Amino acid sequence: MNKIESLSDLFDMVGCDVSYYDLGRNITKITPQQAIQFDRKQQAYPFPFRQHAWLACLLKSKDTAKKDSANASVIWFIKMPLDEAGCLNLGTRDHFIKSIVDKILHKGEEAGLSEALEDSPYAFKPDQERMASFHAILGKNLHQAPSHYFDDVVQHLSSDLSEQGDRWQTLGLQGIAELAARVNETNYQALIQKAIQQAAKPLVSALCHALEHETLPNSLQTTLIQRLQTEPDALMQASYLRALSRADLDDTLLLPLFGLLGSLTDCTDDDLHKIVALAAKCPHWLGQNPQLLRIIMEKLAHREDGYIAFKQIAAELSQHPEAKQPLWTLLRSGHVSPKLAQAVSYIFTQTPTSVQ
Repeated sequence: MNKIESLSDLFDMVGCDVSYYDLGRNITKITPQQAIQFDRKQQAYPFPFRQHAWLACLLKSKDTAKKDSANASVIWFIKMPLDEAGCLNLGTRDHFIKSIVDKILHKGEEAGLSEALEDSPYAFKPDQERMASFHAILGKNLHQAPSHYFDDVVQHLSSDLSEQGDRWQTLGLQGIAELAARVNETNYQALIQKAIQQAAKPLVSALCHALEHETLPNSLQTTLIQRLQTEPDALMQASYLRALSRADLDDTLLLPLFGLLGSLTDCTDDDLHKIVALAAKCPHWLGQNPQLLRIIMEKLAHREDGYIAFKQIAAELSQHPEAKQPLWTLLRSGHVSPKLAQAVSYIFTQTPTSVQ
């Protein structure tokens, strides 16, 4: 057996072609070049989230006799830790590879491939929303027909929503995700616009969470920004932020964000919903605009929660390639409020490993 030194070597050994998707912050297809670079530690993992790589690996058999069979493809969901440089931790990656090889050799290639992640500490199960969006995006990329849930959603949104009452509760997440995956198809843009403006809030929220994986047309971005400015509910504001997370941070978006965040010296639980959405889904915005980053960190420093939120947000942002350096610049700055200086002092003296 040839020496197995990478995930690609592993998949070659079992006779599979692999396509990688990142399922961390957003669902993103990883290019073959990116895959080679992070797999062989030539570059950092391109989409770190909570100090891990969250991978969906679509495995397709290279055996032409199996390609049309029901077992021709398998999806693995694996979570691999990253080192201080943001690269795959080679020790745990090699341990993962060894555990897979042992199972496949023990059970046989075909059985081993489908059962290889059983009881694996590296396996994870995406939540329902993420799973629905992943299957919607994968199905669209593979030119598969959408599910019957999609037809239900289209039919619902095509009707007079004022007469539908609570019928939205019968709609499946899969159909909502499949509609979001088609946001750049003209046929469905009007339906999505209508949903954002008229549908029940739980349906709008689920749709926004599915839209966070897509690059939105300008017209829909404008609608979402308008809703962001007029919506009083903090959880819905967070949902709109998630939907906009792949938008460019220009003045049409930046000015409403400043208005949304409000006072530097006050951070309610409602504010925290919005800040968590920005840190989890839009850290690139915070990296691009130091003023926006400072507002968020100042607000967190003013919370009376023992710096819990401050530490968690700082730890997350310190692992993001675009936000890391601006965060360090801010934390080392002498031009911050006494509250922020106190919070910075606290995390370095009490939990020195929180920010790396």
